[in-house]
Amino acid sequence: MPRRRFRRALAAFAALAVALVALVLGWSHLINAMLPPGSRPAAMTFPVERWDDAGFDRVALALAADLPGAAMAHVALLRDAGVRAYEGPRTCLGCHETVRWREPDGAFRQADLMDNLTGSAHYRFFTTAHADVWGFDGSSTDGFPMGKINRPCPKPGSFAMTAWAELVVTQRGDTLSEGCGQCHIGGQAQAPLGEMMPLYRTLAVEKDAIDCLICHAAAYDMDRKQVERDANGRLRWGQDRSLRAALSVGRPGTAACLRCHQHNLGGDVYVEEGAGEFMPSLTATGRDRPRVLHPGSKRGTPFSPAWDVHAAAGVTCLDCHESRGHLIAKGTHTTTMMANDLPGVEVSCLGCHPAPVHGTVARGEQIDAHLERVACRTCHIPSLHPDNASRRDFFVTEYEEEPGIFVYHDPSRLSAPGEGLAYVWWNGDATFLGNPVGDNPNGAGLYRFYTADERWPEFADFDYAGWYERVMRPIAQRRPSKLHAMKRFNGRQHIDLGNIGPFGGMFVPYNLPLYYRDGDPDAAARAELEKPMMRMMYGRLFKHYMLDRFMAFMTIDGWNTGAYAEALAGSGTDPRWLPNDAMLEVSHAIRREGALTCDRCHGPDGVLDWTALGYRPGEIAALAAPR
Repeated sequence: MPRRRFRRALAAFAALAVALVALVLGWSHLINAMLPPGSRPAAMTFPVERWDDAGFDRVALALAADLPGAAMAHVALLRDAGVRAYEGPRTCLGCHETVRWREPDGAFRQADLMDNLTGSAHYRFFTTAHADVWGFDGSSTDGFPMGKINRPCPKPGSFAMTAWAELVVTQRGDTLSEGCGQCHIGGQAQAPLGEMMPLYRTLAVEKDAIDCLICHAAAYDMDRKQVERDANGRLRWGQDRSLRAALSVGRPGTAACLRCHQHNLGGDVYVEEGAGEFMPSLTATGRDRPRVLHPGSKRGTPFSPAWDVHAAAGVTCLDCHESRGHLIAKGTHTTTMMANDLPGVEVSCLGCHPAPVHGTVARGEQIDAHLERVACRTCHIPSLHPDNASRRDFFVTEYEEEPGIFVYHDPSRLSAPGEGLAYVWWNGDATFLGNPVGDNPNGAGLYRFYTADERWPEFADFDYAGWYERVMRPIAQRRPSKLHAMKRFNGRQHIDLGNIGPFGGMFVPYNLPLYYRDGDPDAAARAELEKPMMRMMYGRLFKHYMLDRFMAFMTIDGWNTGAYAEALAGSGTDPRWLPNDAMLEVSHAIRREGALTCDRCHGPDGVLDWTALGYRPGEIAALAAPR
């Protein structure tokens, strides 16, 4: 008993000591102090261009000549305010301490601008509201932080916690820029890791490093977005903080959004002739250390005039994606893009195209009758871009003469309907690893939801069909499903064999500088595991705060920290395909001309697999009959 009381007293004393340190140093500072030194926020020094009055006017005149017809309201405002240099967010906050928006009911709301911004997915790289995402154990992930910040992914092969800003020196001596931070408004040397902890308050040095202009400046120079070494010796992504860019600020237009998002939509190698403004990050890739351009598009759905009727019509991103300050709606459906600022706000075709949608076309009433069970995009995304990657193998590398690096192998780039585009029942929910949840509305009970095509030997006897009936079908039936077109994807990447389950396991990210230079995935995986942040991830703090629950969603009994030594040695990892294809939601590359016609689904050679969709033989004959 005395020993037990002593332990309790010691634990209480330790808790009190932590509380006192937190009070003295500040909770946010304490959280960052627990991170490896290279992952802690620090003061970042960005170059500042200062001009006199004459220089200010020269910059303004040149800008007006380069962007004729553009709104230049800030030129007069900044001139009158005496602003002759842009010094980052502090310049913006001189006038914009709050942000204001109109609610759907017409009322206006406002919030502290920085609180609104640093609480957004575009800053945090994650959100916590996930009522539509489910663990394979049947539990809701709502309340669990999820996003690019903490989800290794078999499309880029990297992990935002470690691959934020990297310099790739090729075998011929060229230097390239790479890392997750290129599509992020934070300007630190690492992802904003502290934000995942409760009660965290963004530090001043983190706010000072935010890149406001990459979204708000029409004249932002993407050639400045390259990895550079700061005065403190750490690598970080550069920014365009020129006065020219600052004078062009306004509401973000399509080109601003596509500085990051065309990478995800159309990929890094497709540049539409005559429409370079839709591919700003592909036409200005970095002045001195160009960004690595990745072949094989994630979604194969370019947002550009030749591919999307909305782009051709001049519809902007924010016309569809409602914003509340810096919180931007992504819609109420998700599979793989877990971060969502406004998960209850719909982004729907019917918001602009109310029924009856097809009243003026032949058989319009028949087509409109499909809307109850068929999503608009199912017909209006008839194919994916030819550079779409449907399978990616990181274990097989190929040398590219230009720019002189090794890249992954994409064994298939399927783009046709019924091939690269799969057709599934989807109620808007998803599994923890990106599988759409849904069921045939007629209750046939034949839907092949999870077949484990790449079944792993450790789970060769796992009853996936029984698991679906027991765990997932009740979730699939909780709200109606529609037939959706989705991009099929599978990837092969190193897996930590000490942390696996029947639905997959923890990916081992690759050290990108080594991977691209040498093309050796085994060595690249071991090198990335040596990083202090990966060592910390295999420690007790991450285990108890996040990863035990992360593993539970994958039906794995806890995070095995003891697997680190074998994984580091390479003996505890194995390159494997995902057990089942992921399905990525696609919603751009909307076409009117070329949309699927009746016979493409109902003809004898239609693109739909009626059996897989849950229809019985007698029904299939009628459904598949030419119309």
